[in-house]
Amino acid sequence: MREQVIQVVEKYIDAVRLNDASAVPLHPDAVCEFPTNTYRGGAAFREGLAQFTSIMKSIEVIRLIVDGEHCVAIVNIDTIFGLIPFAEHIHVANGEIVSIRGYCDPRPMLSGTKTTA
Repeated sequence: MREQVIQVVEKYIDAVRLNDASAVPLHPDAVCEFPTNTYRGGAAFREGLAQFTSIMKSIEVIRLIVDGEHCVAIVNIDTIFGLIPFAEHIHVANGEIVSIRGYCDPRPMLSGTKTTA
């Protein structure tokens, strides 16, 4: 099971790197929660991916920690706003991601999107 979870998580990370939403192994009813957005369903997440990848330069995987069906991915995401340390709790079942909970300090992204009046 451990190897299958790692394989699914690596496929997810690679799909994000390549902005290939069709390659993300998401369950159709997946719930993905991040500091700036929540996506309910694979289709909603895939739509949000295009917005995120427009600000992303690269992803460096620091560590994948697996326990049963759960993986925590510790990554550094280089964005147009600078480097953002990120952790994601990813639940995998039957070869698909059923939930993602992302943790980061969103302030660099939020301050970078503010416009003056």
